[in-house]
Amino acid sequence: MVVRVKLHGLKISPSRGKYYVYVRATGEVLIKGFAGSKDDLHKRLAMPDMLGAYNIRRKRDPKSYPERTLGWLVHWYTTECPEFLRLSETTKEQYKEGYDYLEDEFDCPLDAITQPTLYEVRDRCVQDKWPTFADKMMTALSSMFTRAVKRGKMNGNPAIGVEKARKPNKNANREWRPEEWTTAIQLAPPKFKVICMLARYIGYRSQSLAIIQWSHYQPDPIYVKCFRMNHKKNDESSWVPARPELQEFLDGLIRTSTHIATKHNGAPWRDEEQLQKAFSNWLSALEKKGLVGAGLTLHGLRVTYAAALKRDGANNSGVAAALGDRDERMGAHYTRHVENEAKVVMAFGKPKKKAKTRK
Repeated sequence: MVVRVKLHGLKISPSRGKYYVYVRATGEVLIKGFAGSKDDLHKRLAMPDMLGAYNIRRKRDPKSYPERTLGWLVHWYTTECPEFLRLSETTKEQYKEGYDYLEDEFDCPLDAITQPTLYEVRDRCVQDKWPTFADKMMTALSSMFTRAVKRGKMNGNPAIGVEKARKPNKNANREWRPEEWTTAIQLAPPKFKVICMLARYIGYRSQSLAIIQWSHYQPDPIYVKCFRMNHKKNDESSWVPARPELQEFLDGLIRTSTHIATKHNGAPWRDEEQLQKAFSNWLSALEKKGLVGAGLTLHGLRVTYAAALKRDGANNSGVAAALGDRDERMGAHYTRHVENEAKVVMAFGKPKKKAKTRK
């Protein structure tokens, strides 16, 4: 008689009549191309060599790691550190995915972690996963190390100064062209039209769009209506006027939730990630049909909002304040292309009016 053993943390994927078994936390292959029934697969997994391989790779309880090791620090940070507990659920999950990847390093003493060793781990992660994942993993480590230093658990943060593995595209999140905005807003289903209008006229990030509520939309003595909201990204409280176009649009909506941005069934978005993914898929569909240009993103509407303010005469400080950013440099970052446009106009000069011909 074969005793079936329940093995947790495995992902079983059938493909073309064969089975592939992965360790969910790391993506490591345990069985590749197994031919047979699912019962046969479970019998194979119950064999001693498979149980041994599984136990080597299985996750240990972080509490079991010695003090002043990476595993010990991860346990403290993810269960006790106030700064981690205040993060959004999406950010917490992203950080934990990075820590899961590092589980094989959890026995490493903290004083043995140096910038060169972090580069080795980062480069290996790029090969095992992809550059963006490696960068997020390093961000998770740096955040944890910073909090550990402040509490005397580490002497310094070796992750500071580690360069990004993914080379950023300077043209990513470009400004939407007027014709793209017209096309998108005309074709957008209600759930995306709300997101478009909010992002275009108050410049909020997707993180804020997923949680913005009607209670944030308030009367204002000067602009009639405004938005007051505390943004989780930088823990900054901001006030921004609601443009007349946005007021007219919002005041005509039927409220189905305390949240302004909702899905097709009137329920709030689960989180920023769900909203972002659905919106990106919709934009990709428009791009494939040739209705909008390549590279259109939701964050690009934040750039469009900032660019409009700059063209209306706002300086970098004013743009940053309207974006809810503390740093004046962000105003310049979002509108650098507008500055370049102004320089080109100065170089060419304004077009001269054609002289009227006498008949």
